[in-house]
Amino acid sequence: MIEPKQFYRKMDRMLASIASDGEQSNLLPQILDDLSSSFGEELKFANGHLYRDLFGVYELLHVSGASDVFPARLEGTDPAVKVLTQHGSFLFETPSEIPAWYRPRPGDAGQFVAFLIDGPPGHRYIMMFSLREGWVQDELAFCLNGTRFALNYRLRSDAASSEMATAAAIQRSLLPTSPPTFTGWDIAAQSVPAEAVGGDLYDFIDLEDGLMGLTIGDASGHGLPAALLVRDVLMGIRMGVGINMKMLYTMKKLNRVLHKTTFSTRFVSVFYGELDRDGGILYTNAGHTSCLVICPDSVARLDPTGPIMGPLPDIPLQRGYGNVPIGSILALYTDGITERMNEDGTPFEEKGLIELIRRHAHRPAKDIVERVFNHVQKLEHESDMLEDDMSLIILKHDS
Repeated sequence: MIEPKQFYRKMDRMLASIASDGEQSNLLPQILDDLSSSFGEELKFANGHLYRDLFGVYELLHVSGASDVFPARLEGTDPAVKVLTQHGSFLFETPSEIPAWYRPRPGDAGQFVAFLIDGPPGHRYIMMFSLREGWVQDELAFCLNGTRFALNYRLRSDAASSEMATAAAIQRSLLPTSPPTFTGWDIAAQSVPAEAVGGDLYDFIDLEDGLMGLTIGDASGHGLPAALLVRDVLMGIRMGVGINMKMLYTMKKLNRVLHKTTFSTRFVSVFYGELDRDGGILYTNAGHTSCLVICPDSVARLDPTGPIMGPLPDIPLQRGYGNVPIGSILALYTDGITERMNEDGTPFEEKGLIELIRRHAHRPAKDIVERVFNHVQKLEHESDMLEDDMSLIILKHDS
């Protein structure tokens, strides 16, 4: 029997090593070596073999000990591999369980133990160890299953972190780094995701004849799926207007593409408008919040002209027209801004946004955006459990 206190200390060190931020490519070979050196003598196992799944065949990746105990490759259809796939770990101890390819060394018990490391797609591994006389099943199970669970968690956590990093990179590459210059207008924008990567989108597109394209939208979800959906929307609009497709044709075609390439539960609300320097704006609004034309004594809304994009193959989308007079402000936003609760418990809503913008209307567009965010980020979201991405574009028509 092993000495418990010493054994648990070794296990703590092993699990800490797995959880550390070391290079993943060296992690599994190192753990195989550590298992053999730290626990092999006590738990009576040796000759560790590490395999990696490559398109349904497990190829030998690393060996600790004798290299001829187990084969250089294992087919995914092999009965022993199927047992591991089903159970996760297994003690091959009876004659009916032990495959013909196992070659025990002199002094071995003629039995072996193996476990499956089931990470994200493309990262599935097998570790095998031959057993010597005197092994104890409970001790083996405690050590190797604990190691297996820790490795599974590490590989999946790394994959999730990599996915989020990829999504963040996609989002950074798509959203404008600075507002455009548009004669007669002062423009500012900001987007803050609720998580590391959100689903809000916005864009400015330089068009011919003194026009500027404006896009703002809200894709469902967060993370990589939302980032990819944002990419598809922005690229679809940029390509459509870039080859002079008509507004409605571009948006309806984009909707059909999204419907075919996303799950039915994925959807996106999108506002797209073409603004001229004199303040006229032709737009479509596919289920997005009503963009606001805030004048000193009135407010006009650029309301939805059709439903959200994605769930239906064809949507009844129409065009709308608005005007942004000199001295007024065009505000485009996502509902993460307005779905907040004031400190007195009343909803912030569109009314609160209008009042806040009017209060600071004399300031530059950049200051207005900053002051809106400073205010709403201090408020609670109307849902106790959910947060939402927040985006805001302010366009002041100065002259």
